[in-house]
Amino acid sequence: MTDSRKGGTVEYVTSSGTRESVVAALRSEARTARELCAALDASESGVYAATNDLRERNLIETVDGRFRLTGLGLVVADAVERRRQLETLLAADPCYWQTHDVRALPDVFRARLGELADAEVFRASETDPGGAVRLIHEHLLDADAMSVVSPVHFPNLGRTLREVCADRPGRLLVTDAVVEEIRRHDAAVVPVPESLSIRVADVSFALAVVGEKTFLSLPRLDGTYDPSTELVADTAAAAAFGADLFDHVWADATPVEDVASTRSP
Repeated sequence: MTDSRKGGTVEYVTSSGTRESVVAALRSEARTARELCAALDASESGVYAATNDLRERNLIETVDGRFRLTGLGLVVADAVERRRQLETLLAADPCYWQTHDVRALPDVFRARLGELADAEVFRASETDPGGAVRLIHEHLLDADAMSVVSPVHFPNLGRTLREVCADRPGRLLVTDAVVEEIRRHDAAVVPVPESLSIRVADVSFALAVVGEKTFLSLPRLDGTYDPSTELVADTAAAAAFGADLFDHVWADATPVEDVASTRSP
């Protein structure tokens, strides 16, 4: 007979809906068996069997008549929650994830994609192809501070950021290609507000962190930029994801003044 204990711990928990539900329920607080039975969509016998199994695996323990997670149990519960969040994100709009390249993100942030679980995909209509870009610009105008990654040249972005950063702080990260586009098309150097910091790096995704909102745009699978879609999220977890992602690429970027022959956006 196969010993199920030989399997991975997370796999063991998630192979049973009741075990997974018990672990998830105990992630926030200790509970009695009666409280677990009342909270979960499972039979009483199923809950008791699951708690016995989890206790044998040293994932839960009993203290003062309540089940609580052990240290190992909490690590597994966190892993289960991250998986649930990721499944929620992917299930909400499978088409987006089939057609866009997550390899544009650093590995550590691909692992954190579940933090965008409540994100929605905004798609510009055929009659308003610039709708996604305009949506971001509208939020930038109302922001107290912002951090923006732009891998392509948007003629109106510089104007918007100069307006916003006249009296508010902002950070802009662009690519060498954007710098060259600015140099080629701008007729004159326009002064950059002191409160707007600009750096240059090689990135293929677009990002705007504006207050509590995070806007993320991944490239298509062929590497081209997609101006018609945006992942939009406004949860605390998504805001932390966006801020951390921006800081990650910003840290290794080159200040624009150190890029030879650069003209300001």
